[in-house]
Amino acid sequence: MNIDTQSVDQAVTAMAEVLADYLHPEEVRLLKSQWQRYSTVSVKMMQQCVLDATRRYPELQVYKSDIRKGFWATLQTDSQQTVESDSHNGYNSHNSHNKAIKVPVPVSELVLAFYTVIEALRSQLSETESRNLFLTMHQTVSQERTFKGHSLNISQFLEGNRPSVPDNEHLLNNLMQLAYVCLCDVTGPVEADEMMFRAAEKAKQNYPKTLVEKLF
Repeated sequence: MNIDTQSVDQAVTAMAEVLADYLHPEEVRLLKSQWQRYSTVSVKMMQQCVLDATRRYPELQVYKSDIRKGFWATLQTDSQQTVESDSHNGYNSHNSHNKAIKVPVPVSELVLAFYTVIEALRSQLSETESRNLFLTMHQTVSQERTFKGHSLNISQFLEGNRPSVPDNEHLLNNLMQLAYVCLCDVTGPVEADEMMFRAAEKAKQNYPKTLVEKLF
């Protein structure tokens, strides 16, 4: 997700608000100051912010899952604002003048890289873990405003199929963030980090590194 410094400030402020339910104001302020060093909002940033908070304040360990979900929601909101901005400027693929004609669109390298990462994650999971991951993702996608207007049948990954996904960097980034959050709940954050790393490396074997990193 490529965004400006102001968006980072907004994300950091929103994440600090999540922690306000768990920490004293001064403790939140210290973490917020530490997070201001980041130049972009990304999955890696969120992972590090969770680690920063739980390492500095071990009592947060029991709330790690809730905090992670709260942080992800702030990233999702930021990305949604960007997507809506693109839509208002005429870049939405569902513009009225396009609705009458459905032309097959070649699958881009970015979408193929996304498929590769997700399939690499699936290959590292047991059948039960895989089912839990994709059904949770499917349910969340159907409810979240970020994905409204897009028909995303994530459960198709369970059948070894590749569901249709939008060729949109921001939405694919959001889907990857969601996959990470759900994966943390399924396997735990340490294993999730390792699985994500291996999946990303797998994709980088077939696609440019800079392209794959856009997903994260």
